[in-house]
Amino acid sequence: REEFRLLGAHVAEFPTSEKAAAAAKAMNDPVLMGAPNVARGGSQSGNISAQRLIERGLCDALVSDYHYPALAAAAWTLVDKGVKTLPDAWAMISTNPAEIMGLSDRGALDFGKRADLVVVDEDTREIEATISNGRIAYMSGRIGERLARSGRDVRMAAE
Repeated sequence: REEFRLLGAHVAEFPTSEKAAAAAKAMNDPVLMGAPNVARGGSQSGNISAQRLIERGLCDALVSDYHYPALAAAAWTLVDKGVKTLPDAWAMISTNPAEIMGLSDRGALDFGKRADLVVVDEDTREIEATISNGRIAYMSGRIGERLARSGRDVRMAAE
């Protein structure tokens, strides 16, 4: 980890051991782990468990890696296992990555931000809509049915 930091790598992506993650944290470098690792219950290649690093405070954010639907699944897994509260788990896939990447215009709902958000059905936990920069980018499920039945042009407050 020290060698990579000397080369200019100030983000530890998928450290393979707790020791490497702890070294990154000691150097104030953010640690990223794959959301599929959390959602699946471990690394598919036999490396350190992302959940273990999260429990020890050695993981700052989760990234989609090879399967973007794993982001929401990982957040819910952390909640279901009692590792994180929903706001803290969701921050690992939204606010924290935005802060790490220096994207001050996203990651939270607030004045002057992009108005990116995800609508999740509380019963099924399915993502039913995504809004990006104040515009609907994806819609399905009950929310799509409700808007389709309304029979009128639905406009977003941000438009």
